[in-house]
Amino acid sequence: MKKAVVGLFLFGIALAAMQVLAQEKYEPITVKGAEVTNGVVIVAVQAANTRFELQCNTNTSGCSALQPGSYVMVRSPKNWGAYVCSNVRVYPAQTTPENLVEKLGEYCLIEK
Repeated sequence: MKKAVVGLFLFGIALAAMQVLAQEKYEPITVKGAEVTNGVVIVAVQAANTRFELQCNTNTSGCSALQPGSYVMVRSPKNWGAYVCSNVRVYPAQTTPENLVEKLGEYCLIEK
């Protein structure tokens, strides 16, 4: 009986993890530039025909001023991340959903 309960519990955890990963949205982005102002990194980004900013606090782990170029942005599920906003993580351009190894930074998405 205990094995069945433990197995059902582990299945539930795996199912929940799959649902969280399914909520993540992968988008190719182009960083146009970055600046640091008063302890805040502001990264100018374009995805498709939309321009927006990514912001993070310099004293926060995972905050970096990205160099201009191509990247992949992953939107975190609601209420996940370091900031009270829509949190995103940025990875190198060649990153795939199965290969999220080298996170370059975590940011707050500011849509204009």
